[in-house]
Order: sequence, then C-alpha cells, then structure tokens
Amino acid sequence: MTVNRVEKCGVWTLCREIGRGAAGVVYLATAPVGRFAAVKVCLRAEQGDVRYERELRGAKLYMRIPPSEGLVRLLGFGECAWGFYTVMELADDEFGARPGATAVYRPKTLSSVIAGEKALSVKESLKLGLTLAKGLVTLQRHHLLHRDIKPGNVISVHGRFVLSDPGLLIEESEAASLVGTPGYVPPENFVGAGGDVYSLGLTLKAASFGRPVEELAMGPTLESDTSSPLFAAWWRILNKATHPDAMKRYRSAKALLKDLQSLRLQVAFSIFSWKVPFFVELAVFGLAFLILYMFFSDGSSHGGRRARRRVEQKAAAQEVLDEFTDRRVKEERANIEKARQAAQKVKADIEKAMKEIKR
Repeated sequence: MTVNRVEKCGVWTLCREIGRGAAGVVYLATAPVGRFAAVKVCLRAEQGDVRYERELRGAKLYMRIPPSEGLVRLLGFGECAWGFYTVMELADDEFGARPGATAVYRPKTLSSVIAGEKALSVKESLKLGLTLAKGLVTLQRHHLLHRDIKPGNVISVHGRFVLSDPGLLIEESEAASLVGTPGYVPPENFVGAGGDVYSLGLTLKAASFGRPVEELAMGPTLESDTSSPLFAAWWRILNKATHPDAMKRYRSAKALLKDLQSLRLQVAFSIFSWKVPFFVELAVFGLAFLILYMFFSDGSSHGGRRARRRVEQKAAAQEVLDEFTDRRVKEERANIEKARQAAQKVKADIEKAMKEIKR
C-alpha cells in the first residue's frame, strides 16, 4: 500500500500533503463537522521495523501527556493494517489565508520565518523561549526526551509557537541511539535532558539571528536585535544552553526556564523604571514648580519681611527643581553608558560565538 492510496484516517479525510519526514507524511485533513487538522501517516511497508516501532512508540508516549503550554495538542490516534496515524492541531497559515482555503494553505513554522531572514527581537525571542521551555519542562517531568527540536518542528498555532512532531519521543532511561537532525544534535548525543536543552538553545539562536543553524557563522541578519541593552544577557543564556560540554550546560529545561523568567523580569523593570519614570517625574516636578511659582507670585506684597519670605520660597523651589533635573540627567547619562558597555559586551560575545562555531 502506498501513501497515495491512504485517503481517510478515521473520520479525517486527507486533502493534500503539507510536509514529509523520514518516518511519515503529514497531510492537511478535514472532518465532516468542518474541522481542520494535520494528520501524520506512517506506513509500515515504507519504514524499517526499527524506525516504524520507534515512531509508533513515540506517538503512544505522547498520548499520555495532558494538554500543556508549549506542546502541540494530539487530537487523535489510530492503528490500521497499513500502519498508524496521529492527528494534531493544524498550524496557522504562513500567509494568513482564511480557514478552509486548502489549496493555498502552507503551515507557518519557525523555519519558514527564519527562511525569510526575519530575526525575532529579544522580546519576541524571549517569549518564544519561555513557551518552548515550558513545553520541554512538561516532557522532562514525564522523563521523556524529544530528540528533534529544531525550527522546522516549531509551529505556530493560534498565534503561539509550540513544539510538534513527537515521533522521536523516548523515555530518558532508554535513550541510547543517535537520532535527530544534524546540526541540532549535542556532542554527547541524546543521553539526557541536557541534549534537548542544547537543541532548543540552537533553535533560539537561529531565531535571534534570523538564520538557520548552518549559517550562524555568517553572523546576525540586519533585522536582528543585537543593539538591545538586554541582548547580552539573552545571549549568555543561549551560550550556556548550547555549551559543548554537557557539564557546563543547563542540566534541565527547568533550570533554563528559571533564567529566562529572571530575564523577563529584567525586561519588565527596564521598561518601568528607566524609560517611563524619567519623563513622568520630570513632568510632575515641572508642574509642581509652576504651581508654586504662580502661588508665590499671586497678589500684592505688603511688608518687606513677607516679600523676602516669598522670594526665599521661590528660590528654594527652583533649587529643588534644579537638583532633581541634575540628578535625573546624571542617571540617564549613566544608563546610556551602561547601554554602550552592554553593546560592546554583546559584540564581544557574538565574535566569541562565531569563533566557536567556526572551530
């Protein structure tokens, strides 16, 4: 039996092929109630026994995991005489086509975003990293390894990227063979949780640079957010996640997620405590000074003592405003200097990373 002869999988009618891998073909499929999904068909006749059983085992392991953030939802599973199939959430359309436009549908993946040389900003990359790390935490909580994390297996569903294609899923205690996509496999192979962290780190580097992993040595694209004051901290996290020495890498997705969450707090506080308060405080102090000035200037002054007191009060108000302005200007200059130093550190980190990649 060939792929072309498989037309239905349960209630799902296969419309057309939208993806192909070493272990199966993915189809855009419809159900009688007007639903759409992605159906992966794995034919026993077209796979060796080892590969087929490995893919089948991965699907069954994934079925045990409850719906979780960062992981694609499995909507159905079935075994047939010709093999088995899995039904998953359908990715968003790459070009925003309306639901039901099956003839023009193309799945939106992180790989397709990178192919357009669109680098994600630090904020977008951090959001992506947090989501995927949470999905990986769920897998590791169930003592499972994904073993094939890469941009092509990160799809957009309802506007959020999630990990998909759990075909190489395996219990951590059973991981021994070399599988995965070249370029994303850690030096020690997938023998523990750190291997998936390595693959995720490279995936996030590709997203930040706007280049596939094999082109990282070319440096970031023009759209990359390397000028961000927080890029240095972001890049240090990714360098630790992709360290060639497994002992110096994050041991688990939970450890990686903790650092990503800390960086998210830095992003939030940097927006709140630097950019906004300077202008807000300056406006408040300026308004307060204006009110004081108008108050002390109102009406006629009778008596030298009263006039002198008002002059002294206005001088004191002006001194407070001048002191505040000088202090804030110094703080802003210090922030600018910190940003400049951070940019230099980013440049040094990138140059170091490029040398490591070339070696």
